[in-house]
Amino acid sequence: MEKKTVALLGCGALGSILAEGVQRRLGDAYTLAGILCSTPARSRPRGDRFSCKGYQSLEELLAERPDYVAEAATGEAVRACGSAILRGGSDLILLSAGALADETLRGDLEAAARAGGAHLWIASGAIGGFDLMRTMALMGPTDICVDSVKAPASLEGAPFLKGRRLGDAPCRIFDGTVEEAIAGFPKNVNVAVAAALAAAGVEQARARIDSQPGLTENIHRIALHNTSVSASLEIASRPDPENPRSSSLAAWSVLALLRELASPLRFF
Repeated sequence: MEKKTVALLGCGALGSILAEGVQRRLGDAYTLAGILCSTPARSRPRGDRFSCKGYQSLEELLAERPDYVAEAATGEAVRACGSAILRGGSDLILLSAGALADETLRGDLEAAARAGGAHLWIASGAIGGFDLMRTMALMGPTDICVDSVKAPASLEGAPFLKGRRLGDAPCRIFDGTVEEAIAGFPKNVNVAVAAALAAAGVEQARARIDSQPGLTENIHRIALHNTSVSASLEIASRPDPENPRSSSLAAWSVLALLRELASPLRFF
């Protein structure tokens, strides 16, 4: 079987896990084609580290037409590069699902995917259960609430806080719709947006965010309900040491998706 090619958009902590995972865990099915960082000067050292190309521009990446581009960067990178990647015929795997809360951008990406004969994949990131969420949504209207509990360091700097430092006591700092959470916590709502899109839409889904000093894990609790099924899911994962706003589980979810896509036996 001919190997598929994977290019990476983003070269931070999660991008490094992806690069190493493609080579060490998925090498029978995939070749790591190259890495594109937000700053071209960083791409070449990353490429050297993982024995692949360090792209100096998006155009250089597109010229190679990789089978998959895995994004582990930012919502800004999705806005800047996503449509061109999909129109070029490469499947795009997203971790920065928060960008898709922008309905216009989501429509543009879907149109680009259709034009390029490509697919836009939303990785499960730091949670799971998309199969159940999609199934319940197909059955009928489904209510969903995503509770996120994080240490103050994972939340500080969010626009919603307006420079306010979080105290030493546990507290709820946000309770509203996922759509409202996006503006206030743009780097903390990828989980909520992905779950909302899978089940109910960002306008209907609820999000609650708690600060808990001393917490060593990011905790996400997801509750779903429709007329036939009620479900709850809780995931606790340690923040990545280099990026406390995220978890290494997010990168591993992309690797798991790639493994699934290469397998004749697939789970949903």
